[in-house]
Amino acid sequence: MSFRMIETADLRHLQWKQDFKADMLIVAYHFPDHDPEELPHDHDFVELQICVGGKGRQQTAADDFVFSRGKAMVISPGAWHRHYDNKRMDVYVCCFEAKLLMHELLWTLDDPILNLLLWQRFANKGGGLSVLTLDDALLEKCIPALDALVALGENHDPSEKAMRLGNLIVILAHLAKGKLEREVKPTVPAIHVAVRRCLSLMEEHLAEPWTAEGLSEKLNINVSYLGRLFKSMLGVSPMAYLSHMRMERAARLLSQTDRRISEVASDVGWPDPNYFARRFRLYFGISASEYRARQIRHAAEAKANPDDVLFGWSVPEAVSRLDGGKGKAVRVRGPIEA
Repeated sequence: MSFRMIETADLRHLQWKQDFKADMLIVAYHFPDHDPEELPHDHDFVELQICVGGKGRQQTAADDFVFSRGKAMVISPGAWHRHYDNKRMDVYVCCFEAKLLMHELLWTLDDPILNLLLWQRFANKGGGLSVLTLDDALLEKCIPALDALVALGENHDPSEKAMRLGNLIVILAHLAKGKLEREVKPTVPAIHVAVRRCLSLMEEHLAEPWTAEGLSEKLNINVSYLGRLFKSMLGVSPMAYLSHMRMERAARLLSQTDRRISEVASDVGWPDPNYFARRFRLYFGISASEYRARQIRHAAEAKANPDDVLFGWSVPEAVSRLDGGKGKAVRVRGPIEA
């Protein structure tokens, strides 16, 4: 069963390509006094939210809970959520492009908690969203790294890539010491080299007509053993993980390109349009054409009404704040001063 749920026409899909500068991989924002609510949305990047003050609520596919000081969330691509009933929330938001997981952050596979937070999202019972509690000591350790990322802003400077990545790693390391809201296994096995190679194969050659047997033959490993490795380390079988990767790629292509649906189907490894249509509807709950139409409509609405409060602080280009309780939306770039 997929965690990605399209339950309402109001669901927005935020895209790294549209919402951030394409050549920037990591960015962070600080919203020290946030009250507006937001509509349900998901995104094609990873989002970290850490609350340092105030109080609000979060609604997700799996839960509805209080979000207050010490709470942190790791929101996977495709997991929808929304904030509401916010009262002077003080929140840091850090976003990074998902492709970092296959490269600079590949080492997180070996960390028991980060593996669960970042890699086992397809098996995540929390709807692709994990909630942690950080004590005051951990929270205070996170803040300097978050502030450093916020200070780097949105300007892309290749010389700052190491600084951005270094601060992100510090934040992830502290999150890994937090207390998960759901029960998890205390450890996971060290990631087998075959799993790493398999993930790379699937990402780089997604259009290949892979089978479990074909993957295992390419990796020179027993097919049953490969299945057990995947299940123990990532929570699902190789073919299930591949299916999720294909759906995520299909969603990006549908929303970011004008390629025909049949071409998108071939690009992600399901050249039979009818089979692709069934899989897409099963995964998203709507057809591929309807999914594309919604994204086009939402993009047009956002462009036509740039001052509307659509996504709360999840919109990186600007943040909306009510003006003196008069209900007027004001666009404010960058951090909002208290």
